[in-house]
Amino acid sequence: MELTNTDYDILDAIASGRVESGTPVTHFVDYCDNAVGGDPRPLIDAGYIEASGNTVEGLTDQGKQALADRKTK
Repeated sequence: MELTNTDYDILDAIASGRVESGTPVTHFVDYCDNAVGGDPRPLIDAGYIEASGNTVEGLTDQGKQALADRKTK
C-alpha cells in the first residue's frame, strides 16, 4: 500500500495524541472525515493502526515506521 499525504495525516493524528487510545473506531472515522478528509479504515486493514474490537489502540510498528520513514525523506 502506497501511503498518501492524507494517510500520513491520519497516522500523525494518533502519534501526536489528537486521537487517544481507546477512541471508538466510529468516532475516529468521523474525526478523520471531518478534520483530515480521509478514511482510516484502509490503514487499519493494512496493519498500520491497531484496533482492538471497536476501539483504536494506537499505531502498530508498521505505522510507526511509516511515519519515521516519512520524516527522514
